[in-house]
Amino acid sequence: MERFNYGDDRFWKRLLLLGIILNIIVCFTSELGLDTQVKMAVDENGALPWGDLRPEVAGVSDPNDGGQRVVLPLYELSEMGIKSMALFAFMGILFCLYKWAGVRSASVMSLSPALIFSVGRGYEEVYLAIFAILAVMLFTGILSQKRTLMQVFCGGIFFMSMVYTKGFTDSQGVVLGAFLLSALVLLWRKALEYNSKYTNWMHRPRRVGAVISCLTALTMLACGVLQVNPTLGIIVEQPVRFLTALFFSILDVVFLFCLFGMAMWPFVLPLIRALRDVEDASVAMVAGYIAGLLTAIVVYVAALWSYESNLWAAEWPGVIWTMGNNGRYATMLFLPIVFLLQLVKKNVDIPTYDAPESATKSVVLTLILLLPLSLLASLHGQTTWTDDASTAMDLEDGDHFLFVSEDTLGMHWLYTFYAPLNAEENNITGHWRSMNSNWDFELNSSLSHVETLVTSPDVTFTPEGWILQHSGEADLLNGKGEWRVLTRNEPQAFLSA
Repeated sequence: MERFNYGDDRFWKRLLLLGIILNIIVCFTSELGLDTQVKMAVDENGALPWGDLRPEVAGVSDPNDGGQRVVLPLYELSEMGIKSMALFAFMGILFCLYKWAGVRSASVMSLSPALIFSVGRGYEEVYLAIFAILAVMLFTGILSQKRTLMQVFCGGIFFMSMVYTKGFTDSQGVVLGAFLLSALVLLWRKALEYNSKYTNWMHRPRRVGAVISCLTALTMLACGVLQVNPTLGIIVEQPVRFLTALFFSILDVVFLFCLFGMAMWPFVLPLIRALRDVEDASVAMVAGYIAGLLTAIVVYVAALWSYESNLWAAEWPGVIWTMGNNGRYATMLFLPIVFLLQLVKKNVDIPTYDAPESATKSVVLTLILLLPLSLLASLHGQTTWTDDASTAMDLEDGDHFLFVSEDTLGMHWLYTFYAPLNAEENNITGHWRSMNSNWDFELNSSLSHVETLVTSPDVTFTPEGWILQHSGEADLLNGKGEWRVLTRNEPQAFLSA
């Protein structure tokens, strides 16, 4: 490994350049992600025009129930606009990280397979990373000791922007949450001014991290018990499945995406040992912030897997393979962790991304192992077969079509037809049915007005009275197999009538 000359900053600058190039390439090789295409379809009232992703009747879409969703305004942009926003935001992060921390941490972040994956698909991880670091910096007052109240309130806005980005609250909730968080942070900082035996623990990072982590877990459990959120409600509805998912979520979020995916593992043990001896209020606050967010991500991902797998009646725990990329949410913690390492280094001599000392070889080895994944994420991005199917569908203004697929992500796949069909302008309505439902019977009853049928590669059955118009092959990453576009055999339909 010595031939890489990894002690020279020029080596790391080349890695940073490679990471930037891979992030640019993915904007051209990848289609938008399924979640992004769903968010692009949300109308001005926050509803999905072809029905909510979580229909009341399992396996049956309902265009009359579009649900209520909150999405970032940027999803009103075009595909290239969404990708450009993500790319420019990421380039901004890398530039600031390069200036603030150093070339090595910027290189590691630029080569993150999860972030390359997210940029190409137009996901929100880049924005979550920005909100996460700005919030913690403003909460701690590291940037400035002036205008404390304004700083803390702005930190609350950025923190609640993460909640808004994930669709858990609206703009009013952001402001209200910012006020509540501001009050809590100000009370915390006020308590630190008193040298009391009751506040000594607030200077100890490990204790603060443990307390915040437990409080976060208990709060999310309470939200599940009170059914504040249907996703968290699964915690009490199916506790055994949730506990199983929690185990896999820890593996996915903590070990795969954090320790390995962000090349963090060489720094963890030195950091934990150092935090045992550090007594610093700012370090403790940042440690608690990271612990709270990490706990929230782990619990939420476990709840999401449990809820969606139950909704789709999917094989458990096999469906985790499909949903494992949810661990990418942990990438929002990279910048706060770099921040924490730098703060701790002022108290204790520990390795950091930009002063790794003996950890350099381990970081380089991790990046070498990650590089094939980074290349795969960049050169082979998201692909869908529904673009070709949309082109093959001969639909006119006001037409309806039926899409039949397996339950898993079925409604997500339905919305990949929305933009290619220009559905809003052409007033086209899409319906979805699970392949396990009585969809063939419905074609002659509640869906008798549907003249076009699209089947995913999982569906091989051809209902009576329908003829094949077009077909094509889905690639390996989309399950392989033949998708089909069928239309009614009108003479047969007329005679049977």
